[in-house]
Amino acid sequence: MNFLKQFFEFTRPGNNNISGQCKLCGKLYADKLKSTGNFHKHLKRKHTKQYEESKFSDSIPPKTDTNDYSENLTSNVIKINQVMLEELIVKSPKWKPASARHFTKTLLPSLLNDVQDKIKNLLDNVDHLCITVDVWTDRRGRSFLGVTGHFLDLEYVPQALLLDFLRLKGPHTGENIQNITIQILDNMKIKGKVYRIITDNASSMIKAYKFGLSVTDVDYTIQDDNKQQQDDDYDGLSEWLLVDWCENNNDLFDKGDDPAKRLSCFAHSLQLTIRDGLKYTPYLSKSLSKCIKLARRSHKSTKVADILDDIGKTINKSNMTRWSSEYLLIKSIIGLGRKSIDEITDVIDDNGVKFSNDDFVILQEAVQILEPFAEITSRIQSESVVTASLVVPSVVHIIDHLKNIKPNISFLKKMCLQLEQATNERFSGIVKRLSQQIVYKDDPFSDPIYFVCTVLDPEFKLFWLIQMNYTPILESQMKQHLIQMILNECEKSIDISFDNLESSLSSSTLITNSHTTQSVDASILKKRKLFQYDERFNSSFGSTITPINEINVYINDPIRSRFSLYWENSDLCGLKGIVKRAFSVQATSAPIERVFSQAGIIMSPRRTSMSEEVFKSLVFLRVNQNMI
Repeated sequence: MNFLKQFFEFTRPGNNNISGQCKLCGKLYADKLKSTGNFHKHLKRKHTKQYEESKFSDSIPPKTDTNDYSENLTSNVIKINQVMLEELIVKSPKWKPASARHFTKTLLPSLLNDVQDKIKNLLDNVDHLCITVDVWTDRRGRSFLGVTGHFLDLEYVPQALLLDFLRLKGPHTGENIQNITIQILDNMKIKGKVYRIITDNASSMIKAYKFGLSVTDVDYTIQDDNKQQQDDDYDGLSEWLLVDWCENNNDLFDKGDDPAKRLSCFAHSLQLTIRDGLKYTPYLSKSLSKCIKLARRSHKSTKVADILDDIGKTINKSNMTRWSSEYLLIKSIIGLGRKSIDEITDVIDDNGVKFSNDDFVILQEAVQILEPFAEITSRIQSESVVTASLVVPSVVHIIDHLKNIKPNISFLKKMCLQLEQATNERFSGIVKRLSQQIVYKDDPFSDPIYFVCTVLDPEFKLFWLIQMNYTPILESQMKQHLIQMILNECEKSIDISFDNLESSLSSSTLITNSHTTQSVDASILKKRKLFQYDERFNSSFGSTITPINEINVYINDPIRSRFSLYWENSDLCGLKGIVKRAFSVQATSAPIERVFSQAGIIMSPRRTSMSEEVFKSLVFLRVNQNMI
């Protein structure tokens, strides 16, 4: 920095930036604090002679007497050589480096077997897990099928493992994919533990797991006389009482079905939703094409690169397979500012990439519309947190966002309408439940597990309902529907008859009015929470607690701590069992996509001759490196 002060007049730094005016030509440049790259580049390009002269004068070292230095250096070299002779050569006269064959034929298989044994022992203590499945093709055109497993550990922390990475030979048919998946699960003896299967929306994946896998679960039937008795009990109480979510036969899910059913990847469905929204939007298409042209030209022009270096910014590249790349491209161009864009387009000298005022308005509207989608996409694919509980709040947020932003949009109203329509179609199961309509089994995202996970996540509970702007009556009904879904999940874990469950519902006060923030009577719950600290109450409460009691306690618990911390320290044993099973579900197939990213790094262009067995072993160990 002292060297640059002879050429620049620096201003006081702020916001982690520093600016300086060149004393030779008067131009103003900026750079990040503690970074001087832009200033040096300017001197090298514009004032080469002065820059080199100053550099040369500073690089001339002062004259010193080197006699003492040479003597010390010679003495040190002699000492080092003596140590090497005595310690290294004498003590290890026959040492030889291990050969590549030793690594691939001995060490790698041994390490692979150790990790596989550890994974099998770990999964022996897991009751439920979710798997993600996908197919990947390497640089040589060979296809591989990967399967990851997901579960909650004893501390309720999400865990992920690569179960296997096998060669997929032959056509990518649904039957072939299913057979290899079952082979992997049978080898690890975990087929009966699989709760859900997450894949993308490829036709082969849908066909492969259309009927899931064979997993035994607790069955129950609803007797006609029980239903009649239920109707009699609710007669005259209207909508204030718990409404049975499965009131219409069209909304019934067969409880005897294989629970290891397939679920769609939320991120993939969200991307398709956005693609549908971006269709037939001439205003945005025209402006976006300019952005793409500008990005291509800027990466080929050294003059544009110099301008971007001077202002310390870049233009993102576009990727046709991912909408997020187009969003980031638009955002990066808007971030340059109108002045810089005009300067760049003048250098390119192409009328096809010049931006008008309307173009900037359109691009800004596109960013405003798509920003929540980008945030959701990023968070829903997280590795370290539970993700199934994010699905319903994400859809609710999208619905609310599009509804509120439409009045403020000038050019892209059609895009908003198309996004709304695509959301309603691609997430129809969730949207229908939010609207309290009949949900069919084949509706996308019709599985109630998404609502169960959302309510059982302390971050959300029922707080997200405020975005739906329900009337008090509709909100009350919706809360009761959500409770019923959790009770249905409880029946899969607890050996309880439907009659007993209805009795517990009848004996528990579930009336909700417009003044309560949660779904049960607050006064009764306060008494229960108070009596929990009484030893006599605790001694009897643990033996008579019912699912509805635990739900009441949980819903009205004011604590909103992190998911893992909350459930690890919770005393709600019944709900903890539901949480262990339900939150094994992944919202997306991102985990297996990350495996393929690692596989692509291992199979680099210089390593395409690697054998299949070595490649599979390296991928398996790389992804499961925490088990080594």
